[in-house]
Amino acid sequence: MDQSEIMARMIDWPVASQSEGGWYGALSAYADCLAAVQSALSEAEMTRFLAVGALIYRNCCEEEAKERWTPEAMAAFHRKRPAGA
Repeated sequence: MDQSEIMARMIDWPVASQSEGGWYGALSAYADCLAAVQSALSEAEMTRFLAVGALIYRNCCEEEAKERWTPEAMAAFHRKRPAGA
């Protein structure tokens, strides 16, 4: 797949409109995916994926996070997630 097809598939992919945990749950799922494949990635590839996650956070989530979540609350939410979720 090229970049255009990947973008189209992500946009069209069926998901629940309000996932559990909102943006934090979505970013956490992204982190779970990276953790699952990190052994197959080079350090440069992993760095790039982390940078993309940071970019998504900064552009889509940061303001809401500052308003609603303390670092402690984010850590507590993450610890409450069931294993493998």
